[in-house]
Amino acid sequence: MYRQVPPVDRKMMQKINQNTLLNLIRVHAPISRTELRRLSGLSQGTIFGMTASLIEQQLIVETGETQSTGGRKAELLEIYPEGGYVLGLEIREYELVMVLLNLHGNIVAIEHYEAQFRSNAVYALDWITTSVDAFIRRTQVPREKLLGIGCGVSGGVNTHLGEVVDSWILDWHNVTIGPPLHEHFKLPVFVDNSVNCLICYERLFRSGQMYHNFLLVTFGRGLGMAAIIRDSPFRGSQGLGAEFGHIPFDAHGRFCECGNQGCLEAYVSDHGILRTYAEIVAGASSHADAVDVSLVEQLVELAMQGNQDALRAFELTGTYLGNGLACLVNLFNPECLIICNEGEHLLSLLSPSMKTALKQHTFSQLGKNLQLICEKSTTIESWARGAGCLVLQDFFASPKQF
Repeated sequence: MYRQVPPVDRKMMQKINQNTLLNLIRVHAPISRTELRRLSGLSQGTIFGMTASLIEQQLIVETGETQSTGGRKAELLEIYPEGGYVLGLEIREYELVMVLLNLHGNIVAIEHYEAQFRSNAVYALDWITTSVDAFIRRTQVPREKLLGIGCGVSGGVNTHLGEVVDSWILDWHNVTIGPPLHEHFKLPVFVDNSVNCLICYERLFRSGQMYHNFLLVTFGRGLGMAAIIRDSPFRGSQGLGAEFGHIPFDAHGRFCECGNQGCLEAYVSDHGILRTYAEIVAGASSHADAVDVSLVEQLVELAMQGNQDALRAFELTGTYLGNGLACLVNLFNPECLIICNEGEHLLSLLSPSMKTALKQHTFSQLGKNLQLICEKSTTIESWARGAGCLVLQDFFASPKQF
């Protein structure tokens, strides 16, 4: 059975062409109109007309000229960074991080706001609204240049409704934040899982630009995953997929914050590492150097000093993580796997056993050309920047016809 495809009207075609050029300029800048014509397949007249319009809208700018080969020099184009701005919000248990990004995805302004967000969803909207209002005033960015607000939050998110379905880290369940923020600020508001935000940042501006199919895994307070499949975010049928941290690891194992037993996150996360260390110490009470720690940073320091119990805890955690990553590779067969953590030394301690387990359990040829990238420079600002990239992703995307 065939479905009739509606015709593309003139305005829609102009919008599609405009966004095609914007994305080509964003990815290949600085770029000439001649090169744009070659890459886009659009006519010379369309290229010149569209780029003139984009310059008038202050979305692109002429930055220089190509080297002459005897003819007229070609002017080069790039995205004008001050042509628009977006707000990115990362909502954590006790902190709200706000960033203002330009069209290059660079941070123009940033602020950290301390608040008790965990188990306080009722007051969260007032706190967020008040903080963002004050932030906008301080940045003095023209309201007409604000393109939208992106919000990153842990747990399952219904992106269509702007609703946090379940966040065990925040203890938020069925909390709607998108529509109220849209009503207050009169701006597009995008709400998504924080890891989906981060992969959006990777896809637009970092390592993910090179790949059509790649996965991103983060670990720290929790264990998260996001996927880009054929250049599009993978979300599952309900938009709640890719919950890597909650795949079964040991059916009779540790209890997880989500209420289930034996989730991988209970073993590969900050609290999981500390629990592993505590179990090692309890089973080796004769060790004179056994030390109780309450923060993973302290455990990292112990390991860096050569503490054998701490080193063993990281070795085991790396193996657990590597086994889980092998499952992902066997399922998705990605071109690239990006691992992110806010602690540089922690990732270094896990890497040897993680890579060994990944290689050992990857099926057949699935890992033959796999690129493994360890992002050791991921910061809390990176997460907020990812939230802002939700807006930039929508801004640069081609409009959907049907």
